[in-house]
Amino acid sequence: MTSETGNRRSLSPVRGFSLIEILLVIGLIALAAGMILTNVIGIAERSDEIPTDQVLKSAIRSARLEAARSRQTTELGYDEETGQLAVYIDSSEPILFELGENFGKNGRGKILFRLIPPAQGTEKYPDPYEDGIETSRVRFAPDRSSQPFSAEIDYGIGSPELLAFDPFSSLVLARP
Repeated sequence: MTSETGNRRSLSPVRGFSLIEILLVIGLIALAAGMILTNVIGIAERSDEIPTDQVLKSAIRSARLEAARSRQTTELGYDEETGQLAVYIDSSEPILFELGENFGKNGRGKILFRLIPPAQGTEKYPDPYEDGIETSRVRFAPDRSSQPFSAEIDYGIGSPELLAFDPFSSLVLARP
């Protein structure tokens, strides 16, 4: 009788990765890295400048809050010289909101405010997107309300963007 001693090696093939599998994995990693890199660069470029309509809404919220905080009327206006929105509180320095390089002395953009006339008696409320009375500043009362108004954002290229605002919030009214 014979007994085996020691380990006996099997004749199975050597395990490992082929060259094609390695190249395929490297290619997939390179593709994923490229996609991630382009998305990160795109996000970084977009975050440099806040859209003008968002700056306008922020300035409106600030004007409403300052009127309630100081218990006096505040005003929001567009300064053509500097290309900024300004919230005026009594005689103190205004709070300024940057709009970007398209606005101001060297830019072609501007913002126009229009007051929307109130409804008379039982008449239908006027369309806020039709022509209103042009004004340089919009006033906000201490109760955070204002006369209904619209703002026309003219970027200097293409057609202007018209936004009508709710008298009690910075929400944009839907077009009828």
